[in-house]
Amino acid sequence: MELLAATGDGSPCGEGLSTCSLLWRITESEAFAVTGGQVLGTIGQILLIVLVAFVLRWLVNRSIDKIIMRVTVVKGPQPIAELAEKLNAHASRRDSIVGNRSAKRAETLTGVLQHVTTIAIFSIAFMLVLSVFNVNLAPILASAGIAGIAIGFGAQNLVQDYLAGIFILLEDQYGVGDIVDVGDASGTVVDMGLRVTTLRSLDGRLWYVRNGQILRVGNASQSWAYVVVETPLSPSVDVDEAGETILAAANAFAEDEEWSRHVLEAPEYAGPVDMTIDEIKLRVGVKTTSDMQWAAERELRRRISEALRERGITSPTANGRIYVPREANGGEA
Repeated sequence: MELLAATGDGSPCGEGLSTCSLLWRITESEAFAVTGGQVLGTIGQILLIVLVAFVLRWLVNRSIDKIIMRVTVVKGPQPIAELAEKLNAHASRRDSIVGNRSAKRAETLTGVLQHVTTIAIFSIAFMLVLSVFNVNLAPILASAGIAGIAIGFGAQNLVQDYLAGIFILLEDQYGVGDIVDVGDASGTVVDMGLRVTTLRSLDGRLWYVRNGQILRVGNASQSWAYVVVETPLSPSVDVDEAGETILAAANAFAEDEEWSRHVLEAPEYAGPVDMTIDEIKLRVGVKTTSDMQWAAERELRRRISEALRERGITSPTANGRIYVPREANGGEA
């Protein structure tokens, strides 16, 4: 009754409009008004916290989606832009096989970052809800900190793998379908996760490589490749004649209707690159699209071999015998 006297109007809720005052005016029950006001006030605070958490989560996820889409757009260097027509055709063939790699990278990174931010936001919201019930958060935060340190020491390799996987995706070092060399293993990328990259080697072996252990990456499938063919010949051959024959075969290969769309630049003849008492090596190189580099190398080797054979210029040794041009031994090889 002292409280009623103190409020002047008989309300146990004090001055101002509140849930307690509203319940008092409806029921005129002091116990119900005070208790109900506290319960409804607590529920309102919880609902507000949850609502703010969901809105904040939506805003953060939307921002992550936009940022990742911008970051994962691949912009080729200027020399690649000069070859846009052929490289775009190569990209179209690649996309038809392995799909849009930028979209896959964006989807993976967006999912991971949104998952992490969701956990962080709702963890904070949960602690705020506990504070509404006057729960002392200091022991919980201290225990969580100690547990986090312990888990951090035990799972540092796991964290390293995930961070490395994120940067591999962001920098587009490689993707599914690429042929890569990661040091300990090499082959075609058949699956790519944030922790492990899976490679299929040429002998069919499946390699699982932790992303955190990848210190270097050699990617043979990005944009273009340079096919190098070194032809060993007898040191007694006419180098100029052999070089002209090899270059002519390479030019014919580059101008062939079937292969010209895969050749990005005219063949380059480098001449002799190595010489011993038994053989001399002549080198020619061709820039091609990356998806056809091995097929182009095999075809170029075949054409060079046939051209040299027609001119009577053969390999330096076969069954222990030295082969020289036909002109040097009366037309017999």
